[in-house]
Amino acid sequence: MKKSLIALVVIGVATAGVFYVNKQAEDAIKQQLENANQSYRDLAVDGEMPVISLSYQDVSANILTSSYSISGLAVNVGEMGTVATVDFVQAKGMKPQSLSDSGSMTVTGIKAAPAILTMLPPQTSAFLQGLALHGDYDYAYNDSGELVFNQQTRINDEFAFNYSFSLSQMQQFWQFAKEMSALPPEQQQALATDEAYIAQMIEKLATGALKNGAITIENKGFIERTLAMTAEQGQTPDFATAQGLALANIAAVEQIPAEMKQSLSDFISKPEKLSLSFGFTEPLQFAKVQSGELAEHMVSPEAMIKFANVKLQAN
Repeated sequence: MKKSLIALVVIGVATAGVFYVNKQAEDAIKQQLENANQSYRDLAVDGEMPVISLSYQDVSANILTSSYSISGLAVNVGEMGTVATVDFVQAKGMKPQSLSDSGSMTVTGIKAAPAILTMLPPQTSAFLQGLALHGDYDYAYNDSGELVFNQQTRINDEFAFNYSFSLSQMQQFWQFAKEMSALPPEQQQALATDEAYIAQMIEKLATGALKNGAITIENKGFIERTLAMTAEQGQTPDFATAQGLALANIAAVEQIPAEMKQSLSDFISKPEKLSLSFGFTEPLQFAKVQSGELAEHMVSPEAMIKFANVKLQAN
């Protein structure tokens, strides 16, 4: 009985401890939001921007999974009130005043609020009212200096824009970023507008290199639906006319290789999926681009495509 009682006490203390630390983390997030609002108020007083404030319904933290979330986020602008809402924001692997070597963020349900919709033409308002923007982002850094990051942005289930990039030799930049993340928020904000500090950041970034990447567009009727709405208002040609113009323009550009022209034409004729990828034989050093050492590879679109081993594929 005594051992069971001791075990229950230990579990109870541990649970209370986790609850307390989670509560502290939640309070820290709330304070960060308040700091942001104060910064917006200060900028508004100086006349640099309108009065902007962030509000929310709930904040949650779980230190065991390094997961933090905000529900019911709203962006408010002066007398207009709420101009945009966000259903849910979740960050994983993030730590206050620290830069984790890996992390991710999910944003769900970014929508225009009635205050914005009522200012738009009826067709545009009705179109935007049914749209919600969603995003997923993640990154990972390892000791060899490689930094990989990915992002996916979606509009309903109708459209997606995805990209991924892999960088190398990022040790100096990553150390610089870690040192900045350890500073108090007020100091970080001040440095973000300091020209000398920004120059240092660019200098560190220049020591890195780009290895490869990919960009993908996926369309499930969104492009057609958007052009139908804008054509109805006389802002653009209808979809068929826009298709014809785009195909004619592609055919007229001599610098694009024939294979790429075909892929672009296939996508325009049937806009479903378009993927672009590239990869350098040797990582592209930013310092060499900055100094002009790679100018011979940038003299023409053909030279750049060959140098970066660019591939384009449709549907």
